[in-house]
Amino acid sequence: MTEKRYHVYISTAFYGDVKAERLKMEYALLNMGVFPWEFNERRTSLNTAQARRQIDDCDYVIFLLGGKYGDVSASGISYMHLDFLYALNKQKTIISFIDIAPEQRTDLEPETNPESSKKFINFRAQIKKDSQYCIEYNGLLDLERAVRNTFIKAIKETPALGWVRPKDNDLLQNEIQRLRQKITKLEQHNTQTKYEMSTSVVEPAVGSSDEKILVSYRTHAYQDGNLKDIHAQKQMTWVQLLNILASHFKQPALENNFLRILNHYLESTALADAREILPRAHAVARTQIDARSLQQIKLQMKWNNWIVPQHDSDSGSRIYWQLTTEGQRFISQKKA
Repeated sequence: MTEKRYHVYISTAFYGDVKAERLKMEYALLNMGVFPWEFNERRTSLNTAQARRQIDDCDYVIFLLGGKYGDVSASGISYMHLDFLYALNKQKTIISFIDIAPEQRTDLEPETNPESSKKFINFRAQIKKDSQYCIEYNGLLDLERAVRNTFIKAIKETPALGWVRPKDNDLLQNEIQRLRQKITKLEQHNTQTKYEMSTSVVEPAVGSSDEKILVSYRTHAYQDGNLKDIHAQKQMTWVQLLNILASHFKQPALENNFLRILNHYLESTALADAREILPRAHAVARTQIDARSLQQIKLQMKWNNWIVPQHDSDSGSRIYWQLTTEGQRFISQKKA
């Protein structure tokens, strides 16, 4: 190993399933100068965002699969499986270690629920297929050896950014601060022309508030344990869109709230659209509005003077949007 250090995120079904393997893996990684991070509590919807941040920030993602599919989310997919799909979507280097004979684990460890067993088998097959490195281990010593050999191979074949402790830390920090200040000035300058430039990308629809718009989006639909990427369109009116957005912009809110709010709404209705393509679809996830539709909606809100950007020099390069008095009046008239 070189002086470079790596941050690794470890995902497992839950701690009790592979407790001994996890301890052995941590020991092997720490001895190599690697910094592992993992949950020491059961996975829930409350720590999913934290898991995704760790995946975003880490250099490599390691999956350790014993004999359990793991705690299941509201979508019917285990949190470990969701971690895998997220890491795959983020194009992270995935290193997986799976028990060569999960059926031979102790009575407390194998998966016994028929539905979970089927999902476990499908997930195990996906790990083998989609991981850049997938090793079947037979016992703790074999796992320790596999972790060491595979990680060394991974950093040679798929090098990650990692980090090296700077020798001249003060000098480096001063240079970083200077560059940050320069970037901030450039971003503030670009803010003034951002929306004028964006008008050349897409022309806002002009018409009545009841005019319909096709909102394009994509979502992951799950059917029979399989994942399918679906591209769909939803017909909506400008009144509907304004009503969805308005309550979130009564006070100045960051521009990225458009994306968050619309994605949340589309995910709440996407299952019905998905079932037109996959009749037995039971869940959807990672619903994402098309960038062109998102831009068109923002521009229409601005052109109608319903929700408009607030240019505040104190906010730097960040753009805040707020519902206007005209937008509030328009909503009240439509409800009357």
